[in-house]
Amino acid sequence: MQTPQNRFKDRLGDGPPQLGFWLALANPDIAEICSGIGYDWVLIDGEHAAQTLPAIANQLRAVDTIPTCSAIVRVPGHDPVTIRQILDLGAQTIMVPMVDTAQQAVAIVKASRYPPTGDRGIGGARAARWGRYPAYVAEANERLCIIAQIETAEALDNMEAIAAVDGIDALFVGPADLAASLGLLGPANATALAQVTGEVLARIRATGSPCGTLSRDERLVQQYLDGGARFLAVGIDSFTLAKAAGDMARDWRKRIASAVAGAQ
Repeated sequence: MQTPQNRFKDRLGDGPPQLGFWLALANPDIAEICSGIGYDWVLIDGEHAAQTLPAIANQLRAVDTIPTCSAIVRVPGHDPVTIRQILDLGAQTIMVPMVDTAQQAVAIVKASRYPPTGDRGIGGARAARWGRYPAYVAEANERLCIIAQIETAEALDNMEAIAAVDGIDALFVGPADLAASLGLLGPANATALAQVTGEVLARIRATGSPCGTLSRDERLVQQYLDGGARFLAVGIDSFTLAKAAGDMARDWRKRIASAVAGAQ
């Protein structure tokens, strides 16, 4: 069997933008549900979610059942051991948080690639699907997709250099941490942050690198799509569940209160 193509990477350059959904609840059932309802990609969040390596593997298995959806794993940080473990679980696309310099980007690529262009150790039992992909080691570097997150003032200063690193396939603007770094946290700064995010996306496009971001605001999603974002997450499982459950509870409370009032 051939090592699977990286569908997400293949579609970064051409075709319509790829629509994504964030998985923060670290649950394979949720991963299976969300990957099967029309999104092009889902992100398994290993930075902020309560993840373990077995949990990430199970979520990757769940997404693998949906041929139209790709899995991205956000690794916890720059630690090369963790990056290699997650790649060995079968992740083809990783997102790396807090990439502030080109030197950091070079180190991330080196940790992620097999020799001679990297120093990833030979292993990857599940990545090679237990030997069913005999050419995995030879083909993995080409299939690999690395997304660097731009989310600090320092990263903005070095963004063009980061984008130019061989092996960095796309840049992703992290709006929350970028807001914190630039002193733009809070609703009062929402307009200013949206403007900055749009400007950063334009700078990324100018480098020729595909750009992406996350927003749960429909107006901003459309603005970023119009601005050339190639991949964009539009929701987060925990927030979506909380809103839907809360809306349902409020709706039924109103109905019950109305019925009681009508019966009096």
